[in-house]
Order: sequence, then structure tokens, then C-alpha cells
Amino acid sequence: MLRTYDMKQVRKNVEEYFKKHLPQYAVLEIRKKSVFQEDNYLFMVSAINNEDGTYAVWTCWNEITQSLNYGHYNLPCIEGCKKVFEEFYNNGK
Repeated sequence: MLRTYDMKQVRKNVEEYFKKHLPQYAVLEIRKKSVFQEDNYLFMVSAINNEDGTYAVWTCWNEITQSLNYGHYNLPCIEGCKKVFEEFYNNGK
């Protein structure tokens, strides 16, 4: 049986990671990475850079390893984050 992940705990873990490794960013949104149950530990994260006002999306937060990968930086607006989320979401198609 696959483990389920509480989104409040995932957000807490992501925010702790950002405080340590990416303090210039504030987490905005966390979304599931995939429709598939076997990917239930994978998420995507958007954030704003508090220093220059740009946005970023990381298309893989691994809740098991507590690691963040595949950053898309210097997005000019929040709509850019949404487009990246949509492009990289694994919907099974």
C-alpha cells in the first residue's frame, strides 16, 4: 500500500527547505506533480523572489528525499508559473 502525504506537512517541509537553501524566495503554491498514485510523493512548487520580484517554479519536490529540482527562474508574472505547472503536470496522456 502506498503512503499518502499530508499537504500541510509537505508545505512545512518545503518552507523549511527554502529557509535554509533559498531564503530569497517565498513559497506561493505547491501542486501535485502527477495524476498517478505511484507518484504521490512528487510535487511542484512556485515562489516569488523577494529580492527582484520575479517568479520561479521547480517541477519536482521529492517529499521522500526532501529535495528540489528542475527550476524555471526569472518568470515575469504568476501566470508564467501556472503555465509551467500545466506543462509539467503528468496527467497520464
